[in-house]
Amino acid sequence: MELTDYKKQHELDRIEQKLAPLVKRKDRAWIEVYRLLDIVEEEELYSVSYKSYTAWLRDFAARTNVTVSLLWKKKKAGRFYTSYMEERKYQNKPYIPMDELTMDPEVIVMIEKITAGNLAEAHKMIGRSLNGEMKRSDLKTLWESEKKERAKKGIPIQRANAYDKDYFTELAYAGYASKNATNIDILTALCNEKWMSGLYRHKENRKYRLLTEFSVIADKAETDYIVVENYTTDRKQTFFHLHSIKIICEKEELEREIELKAFPEYMDYYWLAVPIEFSEYAYDFIESHEHIGLIFYDENIQGAFIDTPAVKAANFGRKRQNTLDSVIYYLL
Repeated sequence: MELTDYKKQHELDRIEQKLAPLVKRKDRAWIEVYRLLDIVEEEELYSVSYKSYTAWLRDFAARTNVTVSLLWKKKKAGRFYTSYMEERKYQNKPYIPMDELTMDPEVIVMIEKITAGNLAEAHKMIGRSLNGEMKRSDLKTLWESEKKERAKKGIPIQRANAYDKDYFTELAYAGYASKNATNIDILTALCNEKWMSGLYRHKENRKYRLLTEFSVIADKAETDYIVVENYTTDRKQTFFHLHSIKIICEKEELEREIELKAFPEYMDYYWLAVPIEFSEYAYDFIESHEHIGLIFYDENIQGAFIDTPAVKAANFGRKRQNTLDSVIYYLL
């Protein structure tokens, strides 16, 4: 063993001793875990006793009784946030230093997956998460929707390693991230109830939840997205509104008849959400669907707003209890 190998082995032992008590902690210790894991890989400290970095990681995980995927997650989160900081620094824009970061690594990894390498979208989403505008449940909704959207477009899932099941190669989604940015933007805007501002008089302890690819279990009625939110009537009674939302980001799709999956009796209101630049085509569509409301997404304000309020028809919501039962089942 050469002298350099002795030094590598000594450094690896030292890092493993520091890592062992940190890897199971659920606080900001993940940042130090990332940095130490990165040193092992960058300086190839594993090479003295292991054939690859993955082989060392697998062995270390077994010795410390943690999963390899947990270590990969913390490492990926650190790498991605580091690239975010470097880009913000290059653009002379403010950012929160990693040592002051309070975000969970799972949230950062989820943002990376959702935005599929689109740094501009990732930066916006990280900012919204840091500002408290997006919750973990919102990101999970976005990720589930994004996976299904990619599956529809035939984009295969390919593992980067045995522990990263949801990674998409650059080849697999080449050009996809930029084309699908608007869909992510609209979904992100709809995760927050701000688009409904002024439409209903909410309670102070209002609740709002966006669910994706929702199905009414008993009757197999489906909708792209459903919003469940509470409101207060003049009698101070608390109820729920059920909103079905169809998002369209392609002009060609607006020019043909759109399939509205959900049956009216299961929802209270129906909405069409589109980028504001497609307003002309959206107006033409809702002319023949008088009860459907129109939501526009404006990139300039990075938000959604109501252009045409939805109208509750007489037959809407007659089977809403079936929908509410399915919501409970979905959330349990």
